[in-house]
Amino acid sequence: MSKIVGRSLKLWVGVLIFLALGVTIAYAADGEHVPVLEDGEGAADVLWVTLAPILAIATFAERMLEVFWDRWEAPGVWPNRRGVVDTSSPPYIAWKRLRSHWLGTVIAIVAIGLTNVRFFRLLGLDILFSSPRFLLFHAGVGGIFDNFTVGTLIDWILTAWIIGWGGTELTHGVIEALIKGRNLWKEMREVEAGERMITEARFFNDYIAPQLEKYGVSVASLRSTLRTLRECGVPVDEFISSLTVGKVDEILSRLEEQPEKAEAARAVRAFLEGVPASKQVEFPKVSTVLSLLTDQQRQRFLGA
Repeated sequence: MSKIVGRSLKLWVGVLIFLALGVTIAYAADGEHVPVLEDGEGAADVLWVTLAPILAIATFAERMLEVFWDRWEAPGVWPNRRGVVDTSSPPYIAWKRLRSHWLGTVIAIVAIGLTNVRFFRLLGLDILFSSPRFLLFHAGVGGIFDNFTVGTLIDWILTAWIIGWGGTELTHGVIEALIKGRNLWKEMREVEAGERMITEARFFNDYIAPQLEKYGVSVASLRSTLRTLRECGVPVDEFISSLTVGKVDEILSRLEEQPEKAEAARAVRAFLEGVPASKQVEFPKVSTVLSLLTDQQRQRFLGA
């Protein structure tokens, strides 16, 4: 009897500490959530830390159930003073398992209501019926009961179900699955990005560069000119447009009239001197070739 009382006392102390921490978490969050399913070093660790409150609630529920069943099975102790004669009988084990799931769910519902620790909210994911049009009520007391929508209720129930019916094992498994899924998705994206970059590089080297050379434009010279224009604050698109309409001389004259643009003017003049006079009539075609590149590709290959 003394051991059971001592364990109950420890449990209630743990409950008080848990509630204090839970309320702190709820108010520190201030209704905000930060998406954690993102790329970057240490994202898996961030996911573990972010979902740690879910594991804490699951562990808390399991400990509560252990204490409850210890008292239930012990004779002469409330709430079942008759106790349980045979705790290993299959019917009792099945009965106990089912009620453990439901009791665990109820405990999780209460803990989530006090702390606003919801699975999808912590992940920064919005679920259906979370918009203001599905608002059920706004209690104005903070935590889960502020701006309570149908989506909040769904998130609450799903989180409680995961904890109540799966315990720490399922909760742990869900988090691991999220991490593995995120890593797999990241790897797939990296492979796709790598393949796309290889394709774009081949397109530039096998088509764009030879076409520019065909019209008398050196890729190195064009790259240097565009970078200088950008550094001097001259719009690159304006320079490329001047190639289209054959008015490069006009933009050169305008740059030479501005002392602060002297370096840009020198870059444009050096570019023009590097193109044979017979090829300068091909400038509109140069602009057409450059238009085949997206802004990102132009930035990557020409620094523009």
